[in-house]
Amino acid sequence: MIRFLRLILFFVFVNCYLLGQSDKIYNPVADSLFKSGVEFFKLGLNARVLRGDTAGMIYFSSAYLNFDSIISLDLNHRTTASYIMASKALCYLNRFGDAEKLLKKFIDRFQESEYIEDAFYTLGLIYVKFGEYKRALLSFDKAISKSKYEKLKYIDVVSAVVDSISVSELGEIGKFELTPEVRYLIVRRISDGLASSGKVENAKRYVSNQLRYFQGTEFYEKMMLQINYYDRLLVRPKVKIGVMLPEKQSLSESILKGLEIAIDEHNLNSNPKIGIDVKYYTSRDVDQKLINFKNSPDVLAIIGPIYSEDVQLCARFGDQVKIPIISPTATSDGLTELSKYIFQFNSNYTIRSKTLAQFAIFALGLKNFIILAPNDKIIKPFVDAFINEVERNSGKVIAIQFYRSDETDLRPYFRNLITKLDSLKISAPVGEVVSEEIGLFAPIINSDFIGIISSQIYYHDLKVKILGNDVWNNFDELYMNRRYTDGVIFTSGQYIDRESYSFKNFAKLFREKFGSDPDDFSIYGYDAGRLILKIVSEGKLTSDEVYEALKNYEMAGIGRDVIFDAERINKSVSILVFKDSLIRKLSQWVVSQ
Repeated sequence: MIRFLRLILFFVFVNCYLLGQSDKIYNPVADSLFKSGVEFFKLGLNARVLRGDTAGMIYFSSAYLNFDSIISLDLNHRTTASYIMASKALCYLNRFGDAEKLLKKFIDRFQESEYIEDAFYTLGLIYVKFGEYKRALLSFDKAISKSKYEKLKYIDVVSAVVDSISVSELGEIGKFELTPEVRYLIVRRISDGLASSGKVENAKRYVSNQLRYFQGTEFYEKMMLQINYYDRLLVRPKVKIGVMLPEKQSLSESILKGLEIAIDEHNLNSNPKIGIDVKYYTSRDVDQKLINFKNSPDVLAIIGPIYSEDVQLCARFGDQVKIPIISPTATSDGLTELSKYIFQFNSNYTIRSKTLAQFAIFALGLKNFIILAPNDKIIKPFVDAFINEVERNSGKVIAIQFYRSDETDLRPYFRNLITKLDSLKISAPVGEVVSEEIGLFAPIINSDFIGIISSQIYYHDLKVKILGNDVWNNFDELYMNRRYTDGVIFTSGQYIDRESYSFKNFAKLFREKFGSDPDDFSIYGYDAGRLILKIVSEGKLTSDEVYEALKNYEMAGIGRDVIFDAERINKSVSILVFKDSLIRKLSQWVVSQ
């Protein structure tokens, strides 16, 4: 949270550095000093961007001196703007105490200034820097009260400050006269804390007592919905997530353990409390295990089955069971078309190929493509989707070569591709420049082909950008062939930043509970569980409500972002690159239709 506020502090100080004129007496000296001060200020900002937070001090010092000189002159058309700019320059000079004094002086002198809102907001950010969150919150409240437009633009930073203040102190602040925006955040924080500790009746009573403050505002209906949510919690204290996992498989236990961590977190901090109903299946009885959930009104959603073929077997009963079925790992095309209750947490083959084509065209600027792929039914959907997406976006597929899956000598196919590329250059109209770099889409079934394909590209000195499917995401093969694979780009259904706070926190909880480190499948379970639990914590307490919410829902997970729409397939795909002997994420791409 502190890091978030530090970033907010920087960007807000940048936000309004070009302030307009007021209606005071024009002073040419003040005008010249102001313009010069702004230029120094901009130079300071540029120095920080290029060389880090400690750079640009000499420029900010010069800017401050200019603005301070204007303040010392008789009242003029640049006086009020100079107060604000001088305070911002002082903040960049780490003179927050001086900035505070200057802003207080401005507020005392110019209550009707058009910059009073900015003064209170900047003052609030200074108090955040001091760790004085109560004073910060009251300053932000003043800024909101002075704001004529877009009051909700402050919500993120105010919410972060509210989360930093104890509940008892928030109760004291609630006795002040506050804007509805700030009071709403305080009421939600206090009521959610009461409910999560099991005092749902107290939470309902507290919100009901606060309703009078929101009469005639947009928050009144939100408060009423919150009261309704607590009423429902009181009559339904516990619900369940159904789980369907293949029996006697290690990945099943990994997924279940990840889900248990998500549920532990939820039950510690939120309501209603969630249980698990686990059913282990075989390929012979997977559909019957699904049917067993049919008359389970307390089951809000089902995580599983795992494999695409098992999802297909269950699909014919999905519309009977009428509970959202979220497969965390299935990737085959067409699964969601079999039943309106099926959701694919993992993007399918078509989505990934479309993503790669869009990224190549819009992010890399490629227009011409060649394709080298095994002649296999598993790969065909990748190739068809890629071609269609390239052509839909005005690109060209100028050559396609299919090889047998058991072939390892691909030299004839590369010769054919080179011949086609050479003929393209020869046949180009006079004066037309053919792009030197071509996109080579090379989906593979076996990671052994990483070295075979990349070495042939290097040997033939082909000027291509290699674009691969998920099978290219094999560090050992990429590293072993790093002489040829540097710069290869490929898709991935899951990418885990093991240095992120969210992963480290999850791994810590996992080790404490199970005495071992989490694997990739446990993150599938954790993220899928969090998706459902997040919806439940927002007040969706029946399977129908969860189903409707899922159809248009977004969530940032540890292993992936999740973006569902009416098609019920995750539209978010990681784009990775192997560069300098490391696999890095280039983009989290959301495929456009």
